[in-house]
Amino acid sequence: MPTLMLAILRNRRVQSCFLIACACLALVSFWSLINVGGIRQPITGKFTASQLPCRSWAGGDETLLVLRTGATEIAERFPIHTSTTLRCFPNYVIFSDYEETFLGERIVDALDSVDPDLIAQNNDFDLYRRLQRDGRKGLAPSELSGVPDVEVLDGGGHSGIPGWKLDKWKFLPMVNRTLYEYPDKQWYVFIEADTAILWTTLQAYLARSDPTKPHYLGFDTYIGGECVFAHGGSGFIVSQPALRAVVDFYSDHKTEIEVFTDTQWAGDYVLGKAFMDAGVPFTGIWPLVHGESTGHTIFAKLGSPGVLKEEMEVWCYPAATYHHMAPAAIKSLWRFEQLWLLNRTADTEVLRHKDIFKHYVIPQMTTLRVDWDNLSETDESDVDSIEECRAACEKEPACKQYSYDQAGLCRTRINPRLGIPTKGTRSGWIEDRVLAFERDMEPCEDEGFDTLPGIL
Repeated sequence: MPTLMLAILRNRRVQSCFLIACACLALVSFWSLINVGGIRQPITGKFTASQLPCRSWAGGDETLLVLRTGATEIAERFPIHTSTTLRCFPNYVIFSDYEETFLGERIVDALDSVDPDLIAQNNDFDLYRRLQRDGRKGLAPSELSGVPDVEVLDGGGHSGIPGWKLDKWKFLPMVNRTLYEYPDKQWYVFIEADTAILWTTLQAYLARSDPTKPHYLGFDTYIGGECVFAHGGSGFIVSQPALRAVVDFYSDHKTEIEVFTDTQWAGDYVLGKAFMDAGVPFTGIWPLVHGESTGHTIFAKLGSPGVLKEEMEVWCYPAATYHHMAPAAIKSLWRFEQLWLLNRTADTEVLRHKDIFKHYVIPQMTTLRVDWDNLSETDESDVDSIEECRAACEKEPACKQYSYDQAGLCRTRINPRLGIPTKGTRSGWIEDRVLAFERDMEPCEDEGFDTLPGIL
């Protein structure tokens, strides 16, 4: 220790002050470690399951969460749910393509009821057969999904990837096994490992819905035909009567459904068609369930400055799910919800997309973020630095954000978006303009659970 420091510490009064200062510094550092989005977060570890704010809402015992994953992604994407999502749901089941105990959780094989001849002969099951023989240790590094911040599907999905080729076969066996093991729940909520779910909004919506009627609810999607179905990654909700109807149909038509599945690439479409054939109507509830991440979503209201497209119309509606969420984003949004629950009032009984933007997204829009792409789109010419890129944005009154990548390309945007981690790109926002964008948004009217527009 330097001589000067030793001299200081010999003075007891100064020593006491020094220790107090160290304690204060440690406390500040501690709070900074648990700070998410500019808002102080409670330490999740100090709560028992029954003490968690999300567990204070009624109705949880009547809801089953069904999480679908796969052996190629479970190690990267599932663990975050054990300390977040699963702590709010008293009842849940996890399905994969490989049965195991993982982090103390029972993982159920969704495919064990598929025709054995199909499993033995169909090329889609090459990975499955290998998993049954060698377990996950037999997977090559190139077969692991990693942890992408956003995963954008093309028109054919990831049909060439072994894990995805296998995934389409899980849906109907999964709902069949779910009803067998949990026949008495009122509601069944299905999500994927990159789905973030806001428990309280979900429960508030279900409390207003009739579980005695056949409901099949989700983000409305279709693939070149007349069958509208619920997008799997956005999350979908099924009432018990609807689940019983589709399971009965599956039991009566299992062989022909497996033949049909072999010709398709999207398992959620196969499930949706089975619901339709079973006589269960589909109801679109977008943007309550949403197909984008918080980083990709354009938070805005139609008619507000720069907001020209109807697909931007998420602003006033309740938010229950976001998709393509990285583990870190799932964690921070979950912690945000717990803090919000501790401080909610009658005026903020349900989290809406506008609340997510104002209190969760905007605090993350700092002046400059390194290795971050905020998804700016308009190319700016004659710009040679990040400083010049910001200046170009500032010259345009409508510009809210800018980015500058390692190739020297400057882009700007009028509608603020949070974006995603991206090596070599720097992004920034004109903070006062972002705050004004939120403040000047057109007021909400009667948007709510009863007026969810759907997407189609």
